[in-house]
Amino acid sequence: MNSRSFEAWLASRGRVGILDGGMGSLLAERGWSLPELPEEMNLKAPEIVESIHKAYVEAGASIIETNTFGGSSKKMALRGLAGRTMEINRSAAETARRASSGKALVAGSVGPLGELLHPFGVLTFEEARDAFRPQIEGLAAGGVDFILIETMIDLSEATAAVLAAKDAAPDLAFAVSFTFDNRGRTVTGTPPEVAGHWARSIGACAVGANCGAGPDAYLSVTEALSGCSGLPVFAYPNAGIPGREDFWDPELFSEAAIRLAAAGASVIGGCCGTTPEHIRSLSTALDGFELPRPSRPEGTFLSSRSRVVTAGPGRPLLIVGERINMSRKSPLRDEVAAGRWEAVRNEASQQAAAGAGAIDINMGLPGIDQASAVREAARFVQQATDLPLSLDSDSLEVIEAGLGSSAGITLINSVTAKEAHLERGLRLASRYGACLTVLLMDEDGIPETARDRIRILERVLSAAEQHSFPVGSLFIDALTLAAGAVEDGPAATIETIREIARRGARSILGISNVSHGLPCRPLLNRTFLAMAMSAGLDAVIADPLDAALMETVSASESLVGRDPGIRRYIAMAEKLRSGTAGQTAPVKQEETPKDPMDRLKALIVSGDTGGAMRTAGEMAHAQDFSPMKLIQEGVVPALERVGLLFDGGEFFLPQLLSAAQAAQTVCDHARGMMDADMAGFSSGRVLLATVEGDLHDLGKNVVGTILGSHGFEVVDLGRSVPLADIMKAVRSKSPDVVALSALMTTTMPEMGRVVQALEEEGLDVPVIVGGACVTQGFADSIGAAGYASDAVSAVGVVARIIVARKEAR
Repeated sequence: MNSRSFEAWLASRGRVGILDGGMGSLLAERGWSLPELPEEMNLKAPEIVESIHKAYVEAGASIIETNTFGGSSKKMALRGLAGRTMEINRSAAETARRASSGKALVAGSVGPLGELLHPFGVLTFEEARDAFRPQIEGLAAGGVDFILIETMIDLSEATAAVLAAKDAAPDLAFAVSFTFDNRGRTVTGTPPEVAGHWARSIGACAVGANCGAGPDAYLSVTEALSGCSGLPVFAYPNAGIPGREDFWDPELFSEAAIRLAAAGASVIGGCCGTTPEHIRSLSTALDGFELPRPSRPEGTFLSSRSRVVTAGPGRPLLIVGERINMSRKSPLRDEVAAGRWEAVRNEASQQAAAGAGAIDINMGLPGIDQASAVREAARFVQQATDLPLSLDSDSLEVIEAGLGSSAGITLINSVTAKEAHLERGLRLASRYGACLTVLLMDEDGIPETARDRIRILERVLSAAEQHSFPVGSLFIDALTLAAGAVEDGPAATIETIREIARRGARSILGISNVSHGLPCRPLLNRTFLAMAMSAGLDAVIADPLDAALMETVSASESLVGRDPGIRRYIAMAEKLRSGTAGQTAPVKQEETPKDPMDRLKALIVSGDTGGAMRTAGEMAHAQDFSPMKLIQEGVVPALERVGLLFDGGEFFLPQLLSAAQAAQTVCDHARGMMDADMAGFSSGRVLLATVEGDLHDLGKNVVGTILGSHGFEVVDLGRSVPLADIMKAVRSKSPDVVALSALMTTTMPEMGRVVQALEEEGLDVPVIVGGACVTQGFADSIGAAGYASDAVSAVGVVARIIVARKEAR
């Protein structure tokens, strides 16, 4: 089943599709137990798995998921089963196919790997892609109808899974579902608008939201996905744990399902805590409920991990900041050649502050590994700004290296219209869901007349159609020739821009060539840009720190209907009157704190490890320097600021981890300069573990990083840690607090067993708990000393417990 077949299947039903519910708790009721993985039941007891599938089909499910949520080779390896990954997934698919009896589609479940990708973890993009591939190959061989990539929190990992699906099962449709928190974003900061546009761009047959929250929390998320993606929307939230006050029983769950359908969900089911009774109830409630029609706004969309930028008719001119370009003379060249990236980071930040809509990265410096360089540059630029990236190279291999490190919808800059080059570019852009810049030059060189450029444009559009590449995702460079050399060149460019707009593609230009060899070049450049904008130019590759150019853009937008209410122009004019227009970059520099301690705090908050370390090194030469002062007056306040930004929804996991890494590096540096008795300073010792049977340690690892950056000594036991090992570590390590993590409802009871075992042995060690399905109510019910909803709150919970116990002694 391909994407069109899936859409046709939904349309033929004419009503909301019904997805099945939870699997793990039902397996536990029928004999599965730790430390085995749920996926092992596909081989050990397929009849039990089949009976659960049948129960869901009988309850009214029109789509059932295979029992393979944790079926990647990465997770199978933890049980010594990596070599049987394909076999386990194929068996799961065959079992689900038998159970469906032709009454339901079979979705191949592909869950997350449970590890953060580089640079926030050690797993590379390529390793993640390769870990997903044998799982999807097995699912395809077993006969699934489509692949359901689910519970994703990171666009990079989702992209790796999609690429594995495209490689392993190119003829199968795939849907991608994300887990959002109560603020409507993934833990890495992706809102539904980014998820929706990205899913459509990369070729998904549907986009969704699952796990992480109850039905009502996903109403606004579902509405946003439906309003931006143009795709069917899956919504399958949690019901919670039976017996808890926040549990959604079948009746309440089905009432909420009606609201989800009204919000635009095309397929509704359940995740953790849901049963065949839930599915039966919502199937009855949604019987005959008309299939929603998802909508998609007009325009062309680029995105970062956390922000969408739109180009197209009536939209502001998209300014692609050009200053990170190693193919030109630039002070950056020496920095990049030496492997120093802070200057690249600063350039990105300044361009974003000056009004850029995307940041171009060109690592075309001879003598360096350009593929590695573009990966590093992309990493630092994404730390500095939330703008989309434009990857600029003559080599598509270099661009692909950058695509693997770029989260969101990226602009490929660029390919020519030469047949082979264009075809490779279209394939690469399709594979990664990127937009593509095409230069209107072919095997015959650069055409001087508009007629010849339009002829090439027609070939480009025809090639895009043959590759099923959306015309709206093409940025066509109409070419800028020197007016002094080709007198009619500017007029030909303007005419070509108008034709590009008529054909539905987007136009883009670099403008500086127009003034080559002529006096007063900036004046000619600005004037030519204004003319091009009047013809419908959608994007320009330019220097956003050029104040006069930015003023021309603002004025032109107001005159051609691209500034509703002329608000942006009026704001710019106010700056002109006050004498502050065009001073974005200088103001940025002046705002850098002069006091070294304040500068250190600002650098930690921004996640600039290199800058923080240089500042700390400079401070070490001061007469009143104290390593402890560095920590207490520099690192600690900086992390408090980071915590406030995280709680306020301004920072997300990437910024949190970057700041924590910078803080940890400074702390380690400070401790290295302390006296022996001071070097052992610690805020307390925390024993950290993911409970037995749970292979998801992403959240636990983040908590460990943040605790470490706050001065706590962290003893990390890893994932799927048996009770006996936790008890042994408590006796030998004497922690102040035990912190336990679990993602799955089936492993949460292990937390209670740890609390009980500590009490029975008379070990007075408080336990705090956390995880996707863990709640304060659950923590209270097992006698835990605390509950933390995220890494930042874990710091506060641990600190309060340790302080209270010290005061009580």
